[in-house]
Amino acid sequence: MSNTSASLRALAALLLLSSSASTLHVQPRQNSSEPASTGLPPCDALISAGLGHRVLFAPDDQYEPRISTWMSANAQFRPWCLVQPHTASEVSAVVSALAASGEGAGDWHVAIRSGGNGPPGSSNIANGVTIDLGMMNRSSHDPATGLTSVEPGAAWMDVYTDLQNMANVTVVGGRSGGVGVGGFLLGGGNSFYTGRFGFGCDTVMGFQVVLANGTLVEATADKNPDLWRALKGGGSNFGIVTRFDLETIPAHELLAHGESIVNSSYSDEVFDALAEFTDHSQEHPEDAMFALLTHSPGSDIVALITRANTLGNLNSTSFDRIEKIPAIASTWERKSHATIAREGQLPAGSLNLQKTMTFLNSPSIMRISASLHEQLVASLSARIGAENYTTAFIYQPLPAYFSQIGQRKGGNVMGLGQIQSNAILFQSGIAIYNGDEASLAYARVELHAMMAKLEEAAVAEGVATGWVYMNYADASQNPLGGSGEENVAFMREVAGMYDPEGWWQRRVPGGFKLARVT
Repeated sequence: MSNTSASLRALAALLLLSSSASTLHVQPRQNSSEPASTGLPPCDALISAGLGHRVLFAPDDQYEPRISTWMSANAQFRPWCLVQPHTASEVSAVVSALAASGEGAGDWHVAIRSGGNGPPGSSNIANGVTIDLGMMNRSSHDPATGLTSVEPGAAWMDVYTDLQNMANVTVVGGRSGGVGVGGFLLGGGNSFYTGRFGFGCDTVMGFQVVLANGTLVEATADKNPDLWRALKGGGSNFGIVTRFDLETIPAHELLAHGESIVNSSYSDEVFDALAEFTDHSQEHPEDAMFALLTHSPGSDIVALITRANTLGNLNSTSFDRIEKIPAIASTWERKSHATIAREGQLPAGSLNLQKTMTFLNSPSIMRISASLHEQLVASLSARIGAENYTTAFIYQPLPAYFSQIGQRKGGNVMGLGQIQSNAILFQSGIAIYNGDEASLAYARVELHAMMAKLEEAAVAEGVATGWVYMNYADASQNPLGGSGEENVAFMREVAGMYDPEGWWQRRVPGGFKLARVT
């Protein structure tokens, strides 16, 4: 069980795709000498600003190893240079230097990396500079305020470990340990704790932000409250967040956590159990569960069910129905938040695709998706070989009360309030292991066609919502537009106030931009 469960858990981590305040988990550059002028306008602007010792070029020994840490091989672009600021003031200097360099000669842009887990183009770029925040990965806890401060380049597994060691506390963060803090929180952030505390962004009490002019500002419910709300689900449209101040949760040291592997012939029973769990989830907010259908090399299609109780209760009755389904193997034990996250991390290197949609809680639509998954697997196996890829169709409860938690905490811009009924957050993904771009292109066409059929079925059944979760979205999707006209208008107003020249829209094309919302 352990090897199979670990591999499937790592797959889910791919797609759901620090003991002291001074701990660094990325090694700093050893060469502190200033490089010479390069003839590359943005890189030269950084050198002229005295930041050359933070810049990596392709000939530098640490350049290629750093590029290889982007999760998806198809996101491992090679920018003209990487700049690795260590502090908020250095981020300010970086942005000031790049913004002051004007339009520059030719066509160049800027990317911003937190953890490097997003889809291709979201956090890296080929023609320009990537601001790599990986050196900014410190965590600290203030007993006086009860807040935890986390920098954007930290990975969640390190955050949990550090907080457990320093204060026996934790925070609402990613389930997969390698996911970066910044992108997770700015895109919403779904976790085991969402039922109790809301999405990760709902637990942010304060942001420290570098604006397009290099100014460093604080955004809280009392100071720049419009920016504070816009950053909660608004993505990379307003600035670079250099510190998140988060609500803190007693760690209880251990969570109850388990997984079951079930033959796909029981998928109907899995969907019925998940639908029932979703409809009753407000009655047991400490419990979390999601299901996954997957094909992996050397395995038939199976279902993986992950469940957790965030109070460490091994006797929760919420999972009774799912536990009655015959399992190939199953676990249910108490583990630390850090251990669960670390077990779910995945090495970089595969070619990855993802797309998402949200439909009202409907077992019949889930059954249709299972049929479409079988068709997708047959097509991919025939074309690229069954041993060369993995699929994952992930079903997560999205009860209506989740949005109410966010509203009680000052609101966000995710737009979940448009969904008045309980729903399912669905994510589809494919990982290609043979490194073949032609296989990736074929898989992309097949995945998008499958998702179009599922969307049509949801519309026909009257359960389509039109809401798109940013952190699971493909570049072809429009999560900001799906947040609703009022939220889009609000975000545009905030962007105009804090970035009147539209620098983030023009110069930083990665992620989902307000300028592209129609």
